[in-house]
Amino acid sequence: MRTKRTIINLMYTLGSSFVLLLLGLVARALFVSNFDITIPGTSTVIEQLFSVFSIAEFGVGSVISYRLYEQLAAKDVDKISKYMSLYKWTYRLIGAAIFVLAAIFWFFLPLLIVEANTDWGTVHAIYILQTLSTLSGYFLVTRRLLYTCTQQGYVCTRIDFVFNVLTYLARIYISLNYANNYILYFGITIVFNTLANVVVAWRYRRDFPEVHDVRVSWKDFKELGLFRDLRYYLVHRVSNAIYGTSDSLVMTRMRGSASVTYLGNYSNVSSSVTNIGNKILDSFAAAIGNIVYDKTAEADDHQKKVFWSMDLFSYLFGSFVAVAYFCIFQPFVTVWLGSQWLLPMSYVFWFCLNEYVGWNHRMLGSYRAVLGHFEEDQWFMVASGVSNLVLSFVLVGPFGLAGVVAATVFAHCLMWFGRAKVVFRRFMRGCGGRYVRIQLTHALTLAVEMALTYWVCSLLGTGWLGVIARAVVVCILPNAMNLVFYGFTSDAEYLRGRALQLWQRISARRKEV
Repeated sequence: MRTKRTIINLMYTLGSSFVLLLLGLVARALFVSNFDITIPGTSTVIEQLFSVFSIAEFGVGSVISYRLYEQLAAKDVDKISKYMSLYKWTYRLIGAAIFVLAAIFWFFLPLLIVEANTDWGTVHAIYILQTLSTLSGYFLVTRRLLYTCTQQGYVCTRIDFVFNVLTYLARIYISLNYANNYILYFGITIVFNTLANVVVAWRYRRDFPEVHDVRVSWKDFKELGLFRDLRYYLVHRVSNAIYGTSDSLVMTRMRGSASVTYLGNYSNVSSSVTNIGNKILDSFAAAIGNIVYDKTAEADDHQKKVFWSMDLFSYLFGSFVAVAYFCIFQPFVTVWLGSQWLLPMSYVFWFCLNEYVGWNHRMLGSYRAVLGHFEEDQWFMVASGVSNLVLSFVLVGPFGLAGVVAATVFAHCLMWFGRAKVVFRRFMRGCGGRYVRIQLTHALTLAVEMALTYWVCSLLGTGWLGVIARAVVVCILPNAMNLVFYGFTSDAEYLRGRALQLWQRISARRKEV
């Protein structure tokens, strides 16, 4: 059942995400061409500000999530109901807290938006709409957690796909017919996101009738030992908020919101790919939770085999994404939006390196989230957030956006080290040396793949045909090299088994048809 649900999640994810990727690219192109250049940048800055407000969440979702894995394994319905009720109750309080924060920071917007001719009516309208969007999420999103923990995320994926398609189609229509009508453009997103969450809540009541609301209070947090975890995880939340928002906020403050629009074009492409990757890797996350809490005697060897295979999968995905961005980003942006929207190649290099670092330890982060013990790497998270912010301000002057992203890479490496510390202390004991050797080998392999693939792509033409040709090369060459280097190693054994299972299921269905 574990494998079957992982495969189902993966298939739904890939199918829906590629459709949304194409629609998102069209919507972004029309957005930047039909709206004032400062509007996309202003919208991004305000979104980042609300990401900082998410500190008020204290990590409740993450803490309850890893507790739920254990209760689901034990099939303790009463405990599951209590945790879900705590989650719902807490998120409503958090929503109220974020409303207060939003009201306070309304008066500090001039410190973030520094354009000389700022249309404050536009800024305030976007701010109000972002507030409504965020609040609707906190009051309606909680039901999704149980779908994720039970490996039924595909239910939410199907619902989100329908409403996301409607959102993108509406955005395209508005961009073509109501240029600069930012209220309508952002407002339609709120409407469809809210409807998606309402439908998920309706399905939840049908799919989990045994999980019921119970009365909860702060006393329950204390009795269940949640306060301790939340205390330590708060450090993670603060650090992640600083880490995730530094780039946009620093660029806005130092170079203006228009520069964030340029950054947003690249981020729009990467965020679509990131969404695909996150959903692929999240489809394994619940399975990891089940594996970690498997107490059977024969589970230990299987756990280690799965870990090394998942680590290899993270590298395979991360290296492919890094090579693809490095070889395709510039020619793609040229034909998609025009050469006037290009950022320097130095930015692309550091951006690719940051993507590789992030994806290469993404699965390590999944294990770390399941294990708990948030106090053990909290200071690495603090160092990550602070160093990202400080180095961004230091490097943006001499190196521009490339310096800001370089600071992010350094901070990301600190986060990586902290996660590894917890995983190899609490789960993969005695395997730290092997992990370091593997990562050094991966880095060398990536350098060879990037150089060779970039050289081959440089021989190809320009325009859409050139982009398509580069995409074909990127899909074949680095993946073929990875297959030769890693495909037949012991670390790939679990992946080969899952691939074979998937192929057998597809073949069986074809025969049935």
